Amino acid sequence: MKSLYRKLLVRLHPYKTLHFDYLMRMRTSLAGESMLHEGNIYALDYACRHLPDEGAVLEIGSFAGMSANVISWLLRQHHKERPFYTCDPWIYDGYHDHIKADDPNYMAHFEGSQNITREEYTDFIRESFIRNTSLFSRDLLPHAIQLHAQDFFKAWGKNTPQTDVFGRKAPTGGPLSLVYIDGDHSYDAARQDVEKSLEWLVPGGFLLLDDSADFWQYGSALLAKEMRRWKNVSLVMKNPNYLYQKI
Repeated sequence: MKSLYRKLLVRLHPYKTLHFDYLMRMRTSLAGESMLHEGNIYALDYACRHLPDEGAVLEIGSFAGMSANVISWLLRQHHKERPFYTCDPWIYDGYHDHIKADDPNYMAHFEGSQNITREEYTDFIRESFIRNTSLFSRDLLPHAIQLHAQDFFKAWGKNTPQTDVFGRKAPTGGPLSLVYIDGDHSYDAARQDVEKSLEWLVPGGFLLLDDSADFWQYGSALLAKEMRRWKNVSLVMKNPNYLYQKI
């Protein structure tokens, strides 16, 4: 049923993608493969090929490292080995938290499971990120900071060094050339992430907003449509998620 729905979406909303043996095998080896839309790879490839001459790269929302590994590989492929940062608080939100917030047992466990706590699950995902990127991105290992995006930007704005999940000291601050936003998809959170990113993006820098395709009902999709009227960004492509470039 899920595959039929996906095929229907593709027919209604066609998109461009890229096929590399490396990415195909790497993606099927990691958790979260289905969470990275193939169209995002095409958009990220375009952005990496056309990066401005200065600025670090930032990913907001990392999960188990799928998209971080893709970005790292694309940067290396295009000889754009920029400082690369990711941020994620690794806090699990259940599918039904909005209706089961009063159920302490549900809120303490992974999707109602009795033998897997949320803490155990989020530790597993964080450890998976470390393991996955340590292998596939070891030539351009991101500074992965365990913070919410807004706390990350506060540290970035104050040039406050952080310790990444690999135990390394990470300097912060300065311009950005590409931001991939895949965090909280609510309207308010996505707008905060976009506005903060634009503060640091250099002219010509790129912003890819995940889960912003026209067929989604997320706040990020509503925001992406609104951004077409903004004066400081230009739409590069819908594939089917929105890739913008700062003017």
